[in-house]
Amino acid sequence: MLKLVYLIRVFVLALAVVFFAACQTPAEVADPQGGSAATGATTADQGVTMTDVGTPRHETLVFQTFDRKAANPDAMNPLMQYAVWRGFRELGWGFLWETDTGTGESYPELAAAMPEVLNDEHTKFRVTLKEGIYWSDGVEFTTDDIIYTLDTYFRDKDKLTNGNVNRIVNYVKSYEAIDKYTFEVETVNPAYDFHTVMGVYTWASPFIPVPKHIFEKEADVSAFRNTYPVTLGPYVVKEYDPNGFWQLWERREDWERSSWGWMGEPKPKYVLYKDFGPEETRVLAFVQNQYDVDTFMSPDSIKAAQQRNNEVKTFSAKMPYHNMDDACGYGVLMNQLKAPLDQAEVRWALALSLDVKDIGINALSGEFKVSPLPMVDTQILRPIYFEPLIPFLNELTLADGYKPFDPNFGTDLVAKLTEMGISADQLPEGEEAISEAFGIGWWKYDPAEAEKLLNSVGITKNASGVYTLPDGSAWELELVIPGDWNKVMQRVGFSIADSWRKAGIQVNARQVDNAEFGNVQNTNALLTSMLNWTNCIFTPNYLNSWHSIRPENLKEPNSSDLIVGNMWRWDNETAFEVLAESRAMDQSDPKFRENGRTILQEFVKDMAYISIMNIPTTIPTNDHYWTNFPKQDNYYAVPYSWWSSAKEMVVNIEPTGAK
Repeated sequence: MLKLVYLIRVFVLALAVVFFAACQTPAEVADPQGGSAATGATTADQGVTMTDVGTPRHETLVFQTFDRKAANPDAMNPLMQYAVWRGFRELGWGFLWETDTGTGESYPELAAAMPEVLNDEHTKFRVTLKEGIYWSDGVEFTTDDIIYTLDTYFRDKDKLTNGNVNRIVNYVKSYEAIDKYTFEVETVNPAYDFHTVMGVYTWASPFIPVPKHIFEKEADVSAFRNTYPVTLGPYVVKEYDPNGFWQLWERREDWERSSWGWMGEPKPKYVLYKDFGPEETRVLAFVQNQYDVDTFMSPDSIKAAQQRNNEVKTFSAKMPYHNMDDACGYGVLMNQLKAPLDQAEVRWALALSLDVKDIGINALSGEFKVSPLPMVDTQILRPIYFEPLIPFLNELTLADGYKPFDPNFGTDLVAKLTEMGISADQLPEGEEAISEAFGIGWWKYDPAEAEKLLNSVGITKNASGVYTLPDGSAWELELVIPGDWNKVMQRVGFSIADSWRKAGIQVNARQVDNAEFGNVQNTNALLTSMLNWTNCIFTPNYLNSWHSIRPENLKEPNSSDLIVGNMWRWDNETAFEVLAESRAMDQSDPKFRENGRTILQEFVKDMAYISIMNIPTTIPTNDHYWTNFPKQDNYYAVPYSWWSSAKEMVVNIEPTGAK
């Protein structure tokens, strides 16, 4: 039956693509926001295809936006909440230290070298800046900008809405300029992660230097929109859609003097971030070469696109076809301060009521990698955290003597995919290859054990088979999931809700836009449970994600104040103590990594977060206008347009010559 459903889905999508593509020329494909499609117009006298924003298509790299529509498209002030998914972080800025996303290693970007440690306590640092870096308006970047930014963080911390401001003011104790290109910083605590807090860990940096000569003119920097920002990066904003659907960047003429111009010339003259509409519309635009890199396209839609256009490529030639090295994973975030989710038995029951094989097949055509630990299972983290904890997982026992771990998950999934008709040459062979592709295992799907756990805390089924709370009222669980701004995640969310409903749990799967998604995550009064990406750990330094797990960050269960940390609402004394110790340790110390394994075990024992899978970064690329995108056999960076890897991408891609 699953095989039939899967084949019908792919066939229908492929038929739709073929039908509409045959009936419409590129210029006729409707823009979901009104007007013509993004790259459908052709200049007849030159024979050059133009984008609908007036740039030559062969000079323009086009990304599908991460969030579809920006709620604040005119906001480019990084001290505030800004239009974060429109290229500002990747193309328009620069950071003291960056991270090579292919290896996880840090390197200097604005800084001339890695930070110099000035004392044995590891709390004092000297930083030297590269000389000859200029803002896009021709003013040189110096320590004046660094000191001004830090002054502003501390002076206006209660007004600035970028959450990273709080991270820096609680991290930095003092600072001073030494000369035009040198400054020193003292941290509150020993800071072995100085280069990834004051620089980039994976996605961006908590510290974003702003141009003193621009911001100091503003009476209130918190009210400054900074719509056309002076930039440090090699691109500037050329134009943007006030409705929030697209933003166009143009390469600076003096790109060599930018924050990362030393990496080489960015190949595209223009970079366009644009929403091409719902996935059905995006597939049509994609097969007609209207954009180059998608963001989370469903696997069956990718297959339909490939049937129409052989220039559409996936990351790998074998299942699961996609890169799984994102720092974050998908899982269920629960408000552990609210009953009945404040009981571990309930959280474990929810985990054991998930048929993750069916969830992954229904939502992702089986193209996913599970992670039972609240951390992504990657080539960097597996040998340090996953492999040493396999014995713990195998021996883990719940209070009633039940062992919940299923080490055969991957093998059973391969068998199921084979039954569905997936050919053997598309699947990994052997225990090691299966584990690397699909994960080390997950929790058993066991609704009967889940019912026992719920019964033990007074939650029982009524005559209709619906779970009721101890007071007799029906247990209605809200699960917040993304709307169609993240179609893949949306489908995973619906599949989770279906799995719980089959087990007798009443679930309201509520779709929200990107802005409300963030508000729910960060507000106790709004959160019951939600499908989220969290535990964003890319290197062995888990403090990047877990540094805020502190008792002082717990708020009242129904507080309407935004949380400032500990998004898991997790109250665990062992975790608090071990993390406090780890904050003062060198991240290369074996004891630091041992502490990480202890925290992982506490997460699991409490089921403080239902970790499900590495984010399946289903990112097809189109090689018609540009080629040399990151792939499994060309892994110079992760293939994500919303990380700093976009920098490496624009430097390494090559034009194909298509006009």
